[in-house]
Amino acid sequence: MRLASKFILTVAGILSVTLALNAWFFLRSQNHLLEQQLNERGRVLGHLIALISPEAILGLDFLTLNAYAREVSRQRDVVYGVIVDNDEQPLTSYVNGDDPHIRSSLGVDGPTPDHLPPPRLQTLIRELAALPDVIPIEFPIAHDGRPLGRLQVGISRAELAMQAREQLLQQFGIYAAIILFLSVAIYLVFRYSVMRPVQRLIEVSRDVGRGEFTLVPVTSGDELGRLGETFNAMTLEIQREQAKLHHQANYDSLTAQPNRMLAVERLQQEIRSAHRQQQRFALMFIDLDDFKIVNDTMGHAAGDRLLAHVSAHIRARLRDEDTLARLGGDEFLVLLPRLGQANDARDVADRLLAAVAEPVTLDGREVVVHCSIGIALYPDDGETVEALMANADNAMYQAKRPGRAPICFFTAEMNAQVHERLRLEQDLNKVIARGELQLEFQPIFRAADGAYVGAEVLLRWWHPERGFISPATFIPLAESTGQIVAIGEWVLREAGRQLRCWLDAGLAPGYLAVNLSRVQLREDLELLIREVLDTNELPPQALELEITENILLDDHQQINAVLGRLHAQGLSFSLDDFGTGYSSLSYLRRFSFDTLKIDRSFVAPLCDDAEAAALVRAIVAMAHSLALKVIAEGVETRAQMEFLRDLHCDYLQGYLLSHPLDAEHFTTFLTRCARDSLPRDSVPTFVQ
Repeated sequence: MRLASKFILTVAGILSVTLALNAWFFLRSQNHLLEQQLNERGRVLGHLIALISPEAILGLDFLTLNAYAREVSRQRDVVYGVIVDNDEQPLTSYVNGDDPHIRSSLGVDGPTPDHLPPPRLQTLIRELAALPDVIPIEFPIAHDGRPLGRLQVGISRAELAMQAREQLLQQFGIYAAIILFLSVAIYLVFRYSVMRPVQRLIEVSRDVGRGEFTLVPVTSGDELGRLGETFNAMTLEIQREQAKLHHQANYDSLTAQPNRMLAVERLQQEIRSAHRQQQRFALMFIDLDDFKIVNDTMGHAAGDRLLAHVSAHIRARLRDEDTLARLGGDEFLVLLPRLGQANDARDVADRLLAAVAEPVTLDGREVVVHCSIGIALYPDDGETVEALMANADNAMYQAKRPGRAPICFFTAEMNAQVHERLRLEQDLNKVIARGELQLEFQPIFRAADGAYVGAEVLLRWWHPERGFISPATFIPLAESTGQIVAIGEWVLREAGRQLRCWLDAGLAPGYLAVNLSRVQLREDLELLIREVLDTNELPPQALELEITENILLDDHQQINAVLGRLHAQGLSFSLDDFGTGYSSLSYLRRFSFDTLKIDRSFVAPLCDDAEAAALVRAIVAMAHSLALKVIAEGVETRAQMEFLRDLHCDYLQGYLLSHPLDAEHFTTFLTRCARDSLPRDSVPTFVQ
């Protein structure tokens, strides 16, 4: 039921009860007044009769007395009128036979006689006086102070009841008209003064629920007006909060540019528009090169400011209709609608390269960063959001590869590489269970006398269909998917088991150097190494852990803590591929290393490039000054070996000395080392 109906029913009910009580009180008062009037009328009538009847009583003039009784009985509202003496004996015999009360008491339907005998009349009077709708009244008749008799009159209430009914009907009619009038008046006032503003509030509330913010017109200063003002204030606040939430949900808080969600939405809209209008557009993925260095060297706050500056520089090179979005980290998306030709996208990409490379001053230092851009075209490189974003992302990663141009368009060849990567990733999930992994061991020799001291553990994957898969192919993939954790655990356990086998065979395998991935340092590495050593009853010196420089960029404190605890247990560490990454002397000072390995890229041109020779000489001198041993990798010629010996390099490793050997051939190698003693100038070769 609607509010107006409830209100009107309530008001009508209250009015009805109020008026009914008023009518009841009025009728009761009227009845009482009418009874008083009847009594008064009867007394007046009786008094008049009593004044003239004494002579008739004294003279026993029954005809006159009956005439008096006839006159009284025929009066309106009078049922009977009888004169009785002091002994209650009727002196008159007349009755009004037309009165319904008399006919009913006598039990006759037709006319009754006008005169009754005294005994019968006396009985009739008693019966009539006992009726509820008859008012009996008696008036004394006296002469000279002596009572002669009484006049008994019966007044009928019928007239009183009829008048009451008429008054009741009149009252009800008047009250019904009053109730109807007041209800209609109140309804109209309520409808236009109350319900219309309330209905407007309801409609506006529904609009707000649908996200349409409409204000309520306020035309009065009463409670409803203040309610409307409050509602308008609430609506404006909701609108502001929704706009704020919408901005937070769709825009990046750092750069104020659209985020991934809004970028995907705009890309969907552009696909529909381009499909209808048969147009092309370009999608670009932009990734900053070496942005992590800024965060690590200058702090994340400086990195955030750099991202904001780069975003502003890119936005300044784009049209208003173009979309720039930050996908996360240092990765951006650019959507170029209504593209004419592919070269137009390249021109824009060239401008963006220059925009990103603009110098930015951070904390008083001038910082220059570069980026890699991958481009996918619609509809050539995909017709869905997922396909376009995946292809642009893949093109961007191709652009980041060493030796590639910083701008790369997606090609079908890349698509094949993506599918190949997916197949390879799925095969990696089963590589341990299928037993497709194998360890090889490349010996390490002391440079001074050529004696064997240990070996580097190398991981090999022999795929049943593709054959040998290079570690350079599957190791990065395993690191990016997190599968390197299980693979690294298998390598450590297998290396420990193989060491135990050689020791049980009476051989001297020296130490085994195992490469660690950055992902492994974030797992429970300490417990794993402790378990490997305890299970195979190996001393900590039996294992050396090799770490590349890029691992040290992640978290100095965490890595230093892990390496420090392992080093305290007796394990040794070597810094692998020194010089190829972000070499810093601070690493050698902060972390506990025992050995430094010179990368093969510096050893290869050693005898032909004076700068390479000077660099290797400086690395060896620096390492020795820090009490570090030096291992030179990639020794492939005797000239390189002699040069490194002259520099007092501690250890050598390379194809000149030995190729990597599987477990069976390495066992043969260890057996020969135990049997033979290699002279200082000999060059052992164990090429598999």
